[in-house]
Amino acid sequence: MRFSKAFLVATSIIAIGLCTSGCSSSSTSSNSSKGSSAQVSSVKKEESHIVGSYRDDADGAAITLNSDGTGTYVMANPTQADIHDQLTWKKEKNNYIINLNDSNYDTPIDARLNEDNLSLVGNDEWPNQSFKRVHGDFDVDNFLKEQHAKNNSSTTKDTHSKESSTHARAALKKWASDHHKDTSKIDNLKATTDLSEPDEGWAFVDDNGTEYAIVRNGKVYPRPVIDGDTSSN
Repeated sequence: MRFSKAFLVATSIIAIGLCTSGCSSSSTSSNSSKGSSAQVSSVKKEESHIVGSYRDDADGAAITLNSDGTGTYVMANPTQADIHDQLTWKKEKNNYIINLNDSNYDTPIDARLNEDNLSLVGNDEWPNQSFKRVHGDFDVDNFLKEQHAKNNSSTTKDTHSKESSTHARAALKKWASDHHKDTSKIDNLKATTDLSEPDEGWAFVDDNGTEYAIVRNGKVYPRPVIDGDTSSN
């Protein structure tokens, strides 16, 4: 009789132990699953912050970033074909990385978001650019038309505030020197005023009309023809 009671007590203790262990394991697994889901949700939320359209009227550029990691970059060009590139983007640490689908620009672009302000950080192939978020509907093709209309109508405006061609040429020569290009060629380029917006800048072309670069407010936008120049100072 005593043996039976002892056996029942032992069996009860073992059963309680198994239940406790199983419940604890289930709880730990559930908490781990919830934690993982929360981390994924947090990352997705951070990524969604940058989704939208942004415009840079100073440079006549705009960028749209879609929720699926794709997007579009455009820039109006008064003298040549507009830039109209597809792109991909991803979140990386505290910033975002943008890759243009453009053979002229191979280096990934570092993008930083501060509330409604998007900054593209310059590198060897790309200048610094600042964009402002667009609230509401936005169409890049209509944006480009708007920029060209603005350029065409601005010929009657005062152009005295435009930076001098000498200053722009100096900025271009510094860029060429930094990028191991032949700076002597720049002295023979013509600075045209096709960029009619007073604060837009200058287009530098050779005798054949081939555009070498655009300089806007001290920022250099090299054109593809420069890729053929591998000379150094």
